[in-house]
Amino acid sequence: MGGAKIFVLQLKDLIRTGLFVVAGLLLILVLVWAMLPKKADAAALYEPGTYVAQIILHNKPVNVEVTVSELAIMDIALTGMEEAQEVFYPLFKPTMARLSKEVLQTQTTDVSTGTDSAMTGGILLKAIRAALAQAMR
Repeated sequence: MGGAKIFVLQLKDLIRTGLFVVAGLLLILVLVWAMLPKKADAAALYEPGTYVAQIILHNKPVNVEVTVSELAIMDIALTGMEEAQEVFYPLFKPTMARLSKEVLQTQTTDVSTGTDSAMTGGILLKAIRAALAQAMR
């Protein structure tokens, strides 16, 4: 006695159900799109500005200033160095010039300090990294 069953579907019920399915799918797609990170936010590496790390030379501070945009390191400078500090630490300015050039070209602090000024380069790179850490988002 397993006879066939007949279902009667009205066209208006099919249309209404189809509209609810489409509206539900659209709602889900809009929610997923709203939750995705925006490309500009995901790509930004730094908070734009100038950040400072200090080095103490001859009992006085010297600033390492790093200027960044959202995506790149723009400038690195050694500021506030007095004449007495320059006499006692003659390698700081030329080493900073070389490191600054390399870091700006490569956009990373993973550069060689050089054999002639390894200690000076290490101190300066540590200060540059400290300033960049302040700029990180």
